[in-house]
Amino acid sequence: MKYTIRAVLLLAVFFLVTGCTVTETLSFKSTAPNESAFDFTVEDFFIAVLQDFSEFIPPEGDQSLMDKAINDFERALDYSPTTDKVRMTKLNDNAYRGTFTFTNMQQLFSDLGAGPDQSLLTMQKNSMTFSLSMDNYDQLVPVIPFLADENFEAFGPVYNQGLSDADYLEMISFMLGEEGPPAIEQSFITLRVETPTPITGFINGKKISERLYEFSFPLIDFLLLEDPITFTVTWQ
Repeated sequence: MKYTIRAVLLLAVFFLVTGCTVTETLSFKSTAPNESAFDFTVEDFFIAVLQDFSEFIPPEGDQSLMDKAINDFERALDYSPTTDKVRMTKLNDNAYRGTFTFTNMQQLFSDLGAGPDQSLLTMQKNSMTFSLSMDNYDQLVPVIPFLADENFEAFGPVYNQGLSDADYLEMISFMLGEEGPPAIEQSFITLRVETPTPITGFINGKKISERLYEFSFPLIDFLLLEDPITFTVTWQ
């Protein structure tokens, strides 16, 4: 029973931190530092799940589990020598906003735990490429601490390769109730890249304006990782 409760809670917290609605904008400047701004918006359903199950988890001070997760992420960003002016703001019980400046996004991925030879993110002078697949998923695990928990692994792509969307959502319905599947289906992760000069090309995603590119994908694509999640954007 304790294993099940903890696993469900970890899954719910993971959705809170990386799912529902997550939008990040990276603004690359002609001269450093560059800027990052991101928003987390959480559905009431996942807040309710946390409240239902938090009584089974030993308390850690006066912080809520969501606040603790955000504060832990803030400390991780502060740790990297490539970042500065890290700030997290709690807008309400369902929303957070974060901002920071950075000089080297590729190095930041390494500093957060992906390692010096990480292949998740590649930055060149006028381009950015992100590529996630089962071949380098292990590099992402240290970057997002929840992925490293042995109880969460059963819900992530490592243990769900080959599972259809329908079968996965059926499992979620059993674990989290009938509100779980539609909440997941409506969850997206969106990255916007503001370039210092006009965009000249891109692979996947879409060009919003002359210097703004957007890449968005459903959360379930990450949870199953049946196909690589990848994009490239280039500018003058």
